[in-house]
Amino acid sequence: MRLRWLLATSFILICWINLAVIGIVKPKKVIITSNLFPHHSWKAEQKVSRAKRQAKLNILIPLYIYPNWYDRDKYIWKQVVVAAKKVPITAIVNPNNGPNGAPPNVDYQQGIRDLRQAGVRIVGYVHSNYGKRNLKLVKADIDLYIKHFNIDGIFVDETASSKNQLDYYHKIYQHIKSQAKSLEVIINPGTDVDESYLKKPVADVAVIFENNRKVWNKYQPPIYQQNYSAPQFAALVHTAANSNMMKGILDRVASSNFGYIYITNDSTNTPNNNPWDSLPSYWQSEVDYIAILNEKLG
Repeated sequence: MRLRWLLATSFILICWINLAVIGIVKPKKVIITSNLFPHHSWKAEQKVSRAKRQAKLNILIPLYIYPNWYDRDKYIWKQVVVAAKKVPITAIVNPNNGPNGAPPNVDYQQGIRDLRQAGVRIVGYVHSNYGKRNLKLVKADIDLYIKHFNIDGIFVDETASSKNQLDYYHKIYQHIKSQAKSLEVIINPGTDVDESYLKKPVADVAVIFENNRKVWNKYQPPIYQQNYSAPQFAALVHTAANSNMMKGILDRVASSNFGYIYITNDSTNTPNNNPWDSLPSYWQSEVDYIAILNEKLG
């Protein structure tokens, strides 16, 4: 009886397979629900997240140093020019808390030419006093840069970070983009900015950290940062005493969602309280290490 049943079952199965082959009967699709095969959207999210983390690093350097090109031994801009052969650099130029109310003098003209020839991107410094500065004055500075300085964008310093001043900075953004859409707008609240600044938008890049190394060690970027691309975020870290500290910061930056970085051992504990008026003593080491990280990131 058992043998008969097996023969009958085998016959039916063979018939069903033959019918399926010639197209009369269509076999049902097998749906695998095992956790070993995660949903494709999860994979896509992982790819996007990984791509963000692995964005190549750019140096965003506050080049608040006079371009004394005539003194070769002290011409710091030349070191930036040489570094641009290894890593992408965006330099913030700042003649005098802005364009100084006039076109660039001959020294700045020469310095800007040198940067340009090396492929350094140039952005002009404008201050906004956290949304309190008269918009007409801000726009006048922007217009001077655009007309006379051969820039790639504007760096808006002293940016507010709350929604209260959103409209103020959106007007600045619109004014810059009305001159040329290719102009990059970088804002510097120096701290986490309300996400609406990115959504509206009011900037292409936001400097969400500007402080010393000790504060950086405790810093946690806003959660929403992971929803945006790395080149939309920058960090400026000062008072990193040596190259080991600098490399430790860069290691963390490379695994986080930042596209722009600058680290220096200069600090606010100086006579002028300005950590951005010199190159770090480990400048070449910083450039070399960023080049190594970028090579690993592909």
